[in-house]
Amino acid sequence: MVNIGRDEDIQILQKRASIFLVIILLFIATALIRLFYLQILKGDTYRLISDQISVREEELRAPRGLILDRNGKILADNRPYYEITVIPQDMGLADQTLNSLGQLLSIQAQTFKSQLNALKYQPHFMPVVLIEDADFESISKIKQYQQPEYDESHNGIYLAGVDVSLYPLRTYLYPELFSHVLGYLKEPNPKNLEDLEKKFPNRYSLGDLMGASGVEFSYDLDLKGIDGVKARVVDAKGKEIRGDPDLDILQERASSEPVPGYNLVTGLDYEAQSKAAELIAGRRGSVVAIDPNTGEVLVLYSSPGFDGNRITKKIDKSYWQKINLHEDHILYNRAIQAAYPPGSIYKVVGVFAGLADKKITPETTFHCGGGIQFGNRFFKCWNKGGHGSVALLRGIGQSCDSYFYQVGLRVGVDGLKKYATLFNLGQKTGIDLPFEQAGLIPSEEWKMQRYKQPWVASETLSIAIGQGYDLVTPLQAATMVSMIANGGYSLVPHVGVAIRDVYGSVIKDIPSTKGARIVPENIVQWIQKGMIEVIHGEGTAKKLKASPYKIAGKTGTAQVVGHDSGISQSGRHIAHGWFMAYAPYDDPKIAIAVIVENGGSGSGAAAPVAMAVIDEYLKKLLPKERVARGTPDEAQLSRGRASAGVPQRQDPL
Repeated sequence: MVNIGRDEDIQILQKRASIFLVIILLFIATALIRLFYLQILKGDTYRLISDQISVREEELRAPRGLILDRNGKILADNRPYYEITVIPQDMGLADQTLNSLGQLLSIQAQTFKSQLNALKYQPHFMPVVLIEDADFESISKIKQYQQPEYDESHNGIYLAGVDVSLYPLRTYLYPELFSHVLGYLKEPNPKNLEDLEKKFPNRYSLGDLMGASGVEFSYDLDLKGIDGVKARVVDAKGKEIRGDPDLDILQERASSEPVPGYNLVTGLDYEAQSKAAELIAGRRGSVVAIDPNTGEVLVLYSSPGFDGNRITKKIDKSYWQKINLHEDHILYNRAIQAAYPPGSIYKVVGVFAGLADKKITPETTFHCGGGIQFGNRFFKCWNKGGHGSVALLRGIGQSCDSYFYQVGLRVGVDGLKKYATLFNLGQKTGIDLPFEQAGLIPSEEWKMQRYKQPWVASETLSIAIGQGYDLVTPLQAATMVSMIANGGYSLVPHVGVAIRDVYGSVIKDIPSTKGARIVPENIVQWIQKGMIEVIHGEGTAKKLKASPYKIAGKTGTAQVVGHDSGISQSGRHIAHGWFMAYAPYDDPKIAIAVIVENGGSGSGAAAPVAMAVIDEYLKKLLPKERVARGTPDEAQLSRGRASAGVPQRQDPL
């Protein structure tokens, strides 16, 4: 009996086995064909790759983002930066290579040999920089002799191992003008790199440049792009091999394009900053201007400035030593790091404290007979002849020391500190710049902790007029006058306004939001009236009536003898000149603080600078604005301020 079902199963299995065998044979055939292709047809190519060819990876530095002013003017850009390098293990005949390079560039070969010898313990596969910031002519000569068709026997030029690297290097278009606010770059040391790698993996590498100060530091991650890689297939002599499809694919797969950094738009105004620098040139000091409605920093200038182009990458060592050791502390950003006695600009704190604590009223009068007697000492007023009977407005307008001595005694040291702190004095403002200093506003507790001595009542008279222990930065003064200008609202100054990509699209805005009212409306209006009196009455800065814009301000003269402002005075004991102001006083667009070190009086040294900067800035916004000369009427003096929006700072990193 025949088992038909079993025969059919056997036939099916045999058929499947045949198919499986065919598949195996096809696989073996494919492998043999591929092996034949690799070993026979392309064998020479891959033997060449393994024996004489290497893939050289060159890091492509991403262009750093631009920094622009509020009107789109470029303040920081990039330029081409070439390095001529050599890889020791690729040189072959080292002397011949170095001699050829020296002959080609008209440089003694011994110079190159010394550079190599100094790094003889460095791994031989790592490139050694022979020439930094090479000129285009030198680069062209080297490239000419590195063409694939070039035979080194011609002219005896042998450049094995020599290479050229191109980087985009940060360049500051107006270096000393914006030096402190923009900052400069530096190469991170190994410890920096270790810390950066933990915080921001794969963003920084050896040889990178990172922000060292200014907004370059604060917005470093935004400005820094993502580096790429250019892979090049080179022969044993370092020449690039081109034209082979397989090698071209290998090169393409190993390469990646760099991604440019984001651009930073700032609130800085080029023209206003230029005017500040022009008028303070040759003197030490600072100018800070803020939009009191948004907190945007319009001007942040510190004098003297420095050239960041000379201390980035190819460092001018003699210049670096000069700016580091100079008695004027050139790298020191006076706007945010220098703390000075505020002098009479501090008197607005006394008004705030006296009115808020109901120790005085606007009508309270004190007598000035050229000073006041307190204990066994006579405390002088700047006006030796005295001011007679003085109330609040005349006290601010004439800056009568006797008036504020007596206000200070009523309020006390701790009362002054309480209200100074509300004005952001004695503490950091939170600006988006590194290394800001807090300054100092004293209290009874502070003195006991610092000197182990109780507060003495006579010391209150000194701090009431901004002397003694009081120390304020120009930025703090500008922030205080901004709060007065905007009607008493809190404010955080900021330089950055927006982060944009290379196409101009907004990546991140630094928004403005309304802050809390710090100074009650009725009090801030009296301070405003007093500051208007300073200029438009018979005050200490009445020369500023010449401005076509309505300025309100306060002068200050800070004695420096016996006080440490944080800057070496080198025997220069002339008083510092202060001035703070805002304009137009009925619709403020700019608030400003100016200090001229050892400049003498605030009205003579600092006020003209402030007026010129205000005029420069407002002429674009209010080109037809004019004001009648003379004192404003009572309606103008009592006009309130509209509420203002203030920014909320974002951490740039």
